[in-house]
Amino acid sequence: MPYSRRMTEYPRASKRSRMVEMARLTTEDGAVYSCIIRDLSAGGAMLRVPADVEIKGRVRVVADVLGRERSALVKWRDETSIGVAFEDSVYPSGTRPPS
Repeated sequence: MPYSRRMTEYPRASKRSRMVEMARLTTEDGAVYSCIIRDLSAGGAMLRVPADVEIKGRVRVVADVLGRERSALVKWRDETSIGVAFEDSVYPSGTRPPS
């Protein structure tokens, strides 16, 4: 999948790891969606989400690769993906994204 223009407009502060990792996303209003982490960095992630759902604002993301639940802000959206910036940009002690 080619990246949207929105992704390339933001400079990268940390290395991204590409992956396919199942995750759960919870919105501010309590809606829960299955999603797929497509890339991950210390500062955020690109998530594949359902195309027919509007997801914006603050979310919580849970996946084994994250080590714990992470709070994040939705920064962009295209047809099938969202970009999120983690509100706490440090990996939990002893965890890192796969290389």
